[in-house]
Amino acid sequence: MRVHLWSSLFVLLFVSLSYSQDSSTVPVRIPLAIRSPYYNAWVDSTASGHTWPFFWAGGTLGWQGLIRVDKQVYQWLGFSGLNPPVANLTNTQLTPTQTVISMQAGPMDINATFLSPIETADALKQSIPLSYLSLEAKSRDGVPHSVQVYCDISGEFVTPDTNAILTWSSSTTGSSSFHQIQLQINQSLVDTNNRAHDLTMVIATQSNPEVSSRIANDTECRGQFSDDGILGGTPPTTSAKMGNPYPVFSISRDLGNITQTSSPMVWAIGGFRDPAISFTTSTGKVQQRSPLFASSYSDISSVVDAFVVDFADAKARADKLDIQILDAASDISPTYSSIISFATRQAIGGTELTIGMGSDNKWNMSDVKMFMKDMGMSGRVNPVENVYAAFPFFLYINSTYAGYLLAPLLEYQDSPQYSQPYAARDIGQNYPIATGSNIPHSQGYEQSSNMLIMALAHARASGDGSLISQHYGLLKDWADYLTSFNVTPPDATTVDQERQSNTTNLAIKGIIGIKAMSEISKALNQVEDADRYANFASAFANTWLSVASSSDGQHLLASYGNSASWAQIYNSYPDRLLQTGVVDNQTYEAQTKYYQSLLSGTSSQFGLPLDSSTDITNTAWTFFTAATTTDSTVRDSLINPVWTHATKDTRPLVLQYKVDTSDPLPTNGASNPALGAVFAPLALSIPSQSIVVPPSSGASDSTSPTTHSSIVGPVVGGVVGGVVLIAFIVVGALFWRRRRRQQYAMYSDKVYLHSQPIDEPPVIIPYTDLTLSSTQLPSSDNGETQDSPLGTMARPSKAQEAGLTSAAYKPSPPASSSYSAAPSSSREPPTEVTSPTTNVSNSDVLGLRVEVENLRRVMQEIQADRIEAPPSYAD
Repeated sequence: MRVHLWSSLFVLLFVSLSYSQDSSTVPVRIPLAIRSPYYNAWVDSTASGHTWPFFWAGGTLGWQGLIRVDKQVYQWLGFSGLNPPVANLTNTQLTPTQTVISMQAGPMDINATFLSPIETADALKQSIPLSYLSLEAKSRDGVPHSVQVYCDISGEFVTPDTNAILTWSSSTTGSSSFHQIQLQINQSLVDTNNRAHDLTMVIATQSNPEVSSRIANDTECRGQFSDDGILGGTPPTTSAKMGNPYPVFSISRDLGNITQTSSPMVWAIGGFRDPAISFTTSTGKVQQRSPLFASSYSDISSVVDAFVVDFADAKARADKLDIQILDAASDISPTYSSIISFATRQAIGGTELTIGMGSDNKWNMSDVKMFMKDMGMSGRVNPVENVYAAFPFFLYINSTYAGYLLAPLLEYQDSPQYSQPYAARDIGQNYPIATGSNIPHSQGYEQSSNMLIMALAHARASGDGSLISQHYGLLKDWADYLTSFNVTPPDATTVDQERQSNTTNLAIKGIIGIKAMSEISKALNQVEDADRYANFASAFANTWLSVASSSDGQHLLASYGNSASWAQIYNSYPDRLLQTGVVDNQTYEAQTKYYQSLLSGTSSQFGLPLDSSTDITNTAWTFFTAATTTDSTVRDSLINPVWTHATKDTRPLVLQYKVDTSDPLPTNGASNPALGAVFAPLALSIPSQSIVVPPSSGASDSTSPTTHSSIVGPVVGGVVGGVVLIAFIVVGALFWRRRRRQQYAMYSDKVYLHSQPIDEPPVIIPYTDLTLSSTQLPSSDNGETQDSPLGTMARPSKAQEAGLTSAAYKPSPPASSSYSAAPSSSREPPTEVTSPTTNVSNSDVLGLRVEVENLRRVMQEIQADRIEAPPSYAD
């Protein structure tokens, strides 16, 4: 099947004009080819044909495009030193998989289409790190013209070092003609400044009598094409320095005298690495994993052949996917569809699909894993927070890919190589070395929550219960770790580098993680576990709502007791995605209204910061927040500033930037796969599948409910004899609680150790006067009541709210900004509470309330059943 590019272009233009803003508002930097962390090319949209493309992390990429019309040469890509006229840019259109640049070259209209395939139904095809560049020409005056086209790449795709020695070769098969280039000193699995030392670049085209090629210095190749319209000559050597002068690898074709091309001229360009990843397996063996396509193709020439001849079908699949995504995005807004078109290739372009070999030295087709690089930030392997952020994208395009991302994280941590009681941050500090990360860290609460949420999301979207079944015991450990903290997460550093006590946003993610574990248990018929975790989540959610709400009940605080604080509660997004019901709809409605008030009170055109203490925002979390709103106008008001930022910034779309200036941070997350978070609104439409556990992946022995020791039994044994001992129990419970909390520590001052969870969830006493009805809350300190828009639980007054603040913790005032914070009635700083004898933290107070209520409830049950007190227990 052959594709006529003008017909295909008409489809793309229709899509773009229907769903996108006009070309004057395309981002300054636009993607040309994004197929891996190491083949990732961009160009300045304001100067197409006037500047060289560049690598995502910076550095020129010599990529030259020329067209010769009636012997007059025009540049349509790059900036040749020969200085021929530049084709006049007329339009630029972006779709999720393609960038289409339209130009005028004398009497010809030309369209250059850069296609980075996203293969939603074929992981093997998706693993091929090649992209397409196709060129189509049409006479503007209806008269035939002599046309030849040319493209070359330089060694700058392989290395930025002009003194490095390159080696190369050329090949022609029955299907393709291509050049391949690599470093003479080729270091496997080495990444320096985001550039791989083992990259083999390829430029290819389909074999044709009218095709010619050459390897020579840049001026020789480009000069020969300009003079003759064809290429020829044998390279004097097979190696040379990368620069000064620059050897280039060129392919041209004579299209003849035409009024319009009957089929496009197509080049395939990309970069190969094998092995792709070094991964530590569950047995401790370091495995050199190959790209998945290696299981079907024996060498580069065979995979190049298959890719080149597949262009027509690949283009048709890409067009279909573009229309599907943009059609759904347009139902949200035109701006949203523009952002989707800009971010989609970045979401998948920082990943690689790999395969391992079995003990028989044959490809293990059941061992497919995907690895992600933390691009623009740390360079870590499968950073959990970014996998979590990107999850909506992978769930949307192919939930199986989401499972491929989780598999290496779960396998490593469910092995003797990992000993922490919480989830790891990643499985390697420097991509592509994924040999594990068994080091203590301060994000255990957040990363454990992320893993539980993703495990359920993958199972629900795919219907595949193999991962949750195989790693059920590990998931339970993480859920138990979360339950040990109640609604007071440790004073830990979040993934956004925030470190403050009693973080509302962090706490709700943990509660949703516990509820996700309940759903996982239910899917695996572990009824007792399902009920236990569900009860925990329900009880914790009620308490969270009571302590996280502002005194006027109009919004959620960033930190318990800090009445002047607010935040984007983006961590409630998985509650929407998984429909766990942890957060009630009244809370979402109230938060939506509060976001609206913040947006209307700001003068920034670049959006809201993450919370009231900072001027920094995060693209991923903004989309998570937008997807939780109950009003489309507010949702769009959160989304639109991201596009404004994208059209102002001179980098690829970034994760983190300042809302007052739009300046990215030094580690800004440019071109990071976490930008898959822009699919958060679309992912809400993914239907849940019935979860099926394949017979070969039965749950481990740890699926049976585990009996854990509890403080309730020994305490009841001591108190049944007389009420007089209650005072001692209260004091003992307090010190026990404090002692237990001291066992958990963070990097700098504490090291978290696993504690046994409470066997049954506590009955929660809200932070309110218990005589209040469930539909009343104090509207002010005078005791008057009003209906709560944030739910049916009573809320604390300002005085009570202030009392939740730790004596040792005094919230700092929010950073100055143009945003309106909480209403004036809640702007007063919390009262600092100190005790003349004991410094009691908020977590101690909450924990004590829980323990006392547990004791009271158990004693009532024993008295009602006339059960004798159990014997005392030794420590």
